[in-house]
Amino acid sequence: MGGKTAALVAEAVTIAQEYPGIPVDIFRRTIPELKGTIMPEVYRQCGAYIDAGGMTYHGQDRKFVLKNGSTINLNYCDTDNDIYRYQGREIPVLMVDELTQFPQPWFEYLKTRNRTSNPDWPVIIRACTNPGGVGHGWVKTYFIDSTPAEQIYTDKETGLSRVFIPAKVSDHPLEKFKEDYTKKLQAISDNQLRRALLDGDWDVFAGQVFKEWRRDKHVVEPFSIPDHWTKWFAYDHGYNSYAAGLWFAKDPVEDRTYIYRELYLTETTVRDIAQTIKMMDNHESVSLRYADPAIWKGAGNQNTGETVAQMFTTEHIYFQPAVNDRIAGKNAWHDALSPHKDGKPKLQIFSSCVNLIRTLPSLPYDLHRVEDVDTKAEDHLYDAGRYGLVNQRKREAKIANETTGNIGSLFY
Repeated sequence: MGGKTAALVAEAVTIAQEYPGIPVDIFRRTIPELKGTIMPEVYRQCGAYIDAGGMTYHGQDRKFVLKNGSTINLNYCDTDNDIYRYQGREIPVLMVDELTQFPQPWFEYLKTRNRTSNPDWPVIIRACTNPGGVGHGWVKTYFIDSTPAEQIYTDKETGLSRVFIPAKVSDHPLEKFKEDYTKKLQAISDNQLRRALLDGDWDVFAGQVFKEWRRDKHVVEPFSIPDHWTKWFAYDHGYNSYAAGLWFAKDPVEDRTYIYRELYLTETTVRDIAQTIKMMDNHESVSLRYADPAIWKGAGNQNTGETVAQMFTTEHIYFQPAVNDRIAGKNAWHDALSPHKDGKPKLQIFSSCVNLIRTLPSLPYDLHRVEDVDTKAEDHLYDAGRYGLVNQRKREAKIANETTGNIGSLFY
């Protein structure tokens, strides 16, 4: 919203002027979108230059040609087959407007065209977009979750770097546009859409289960957990998927729960998982460990016939079967994310729990069991969380009832 398309066009024109003969390719999903956004922006920024003969538009080829031989090509990609229009092309400067409208395979293919045989030309990719759309999930994972905003992330395998630069309507350079558009966005009745477009909030989307999620409220920086706070652990077992565990602590004064540590391993044996849990416990006093009751069923070890739970017991990790009511678990998450009496959430999560923070707000509803989370989504830490929330709540209620009963008996 902060003039992203304008910035994209401005950089395209600048590069085209700076490097004679270079092709600059701008992509939108459809031709009408190119004509409705990119072309008007080029004319707005370069009207005087075009009138002076510095640049001409070739309608049949959908490209602007500069006097120095550079071109700004307006491309579209609306179907799977459209990407092959660019097969064999060298695209040293690849620009995509509204990237979340593109499925990831299309973008990955276009990236293979991002090359040049001219050693004097840059090889770069630029993209801008709003939250939402078919590509929301992969764009969020690739650009937003990989590193904090405005910090360059360098891929260890390829050496290639990328960076996410937030732009909100409040960043727009034109005051009149900013004022008018802000009013329009504030008038949107759909809270999720309003948050996505007005705040640039990437943690909201259509079909989202936890609409109440706000990273600025639910995520806190780590601090030392006092020894006297109650601590517990909840676990969802997996081998080919993920072994997922969460450590919880309860502040008895503020009556607030914290998730302060996470375990997230794949293709790891029970013995190694157990050793990792003990190492991450760091000699803390963990009162209880809850786990999916499925680990007490079936053979975890085909040679000995031991269940997964028995294998953990052998490693001195002792679990209690969790109540596995999926709807009660989802409701427990909703309640935990809701505001407490002081206005802060009842549950807060340490920023070091990167996988929980990444996956929880991205969970969608099941299309068939409309009250439940889609089990095909990355729900492993969510499952561990519902075990920890539901079962600890039951334990606290039981202790409270026993305490009330004992007090009452004194006066009987």
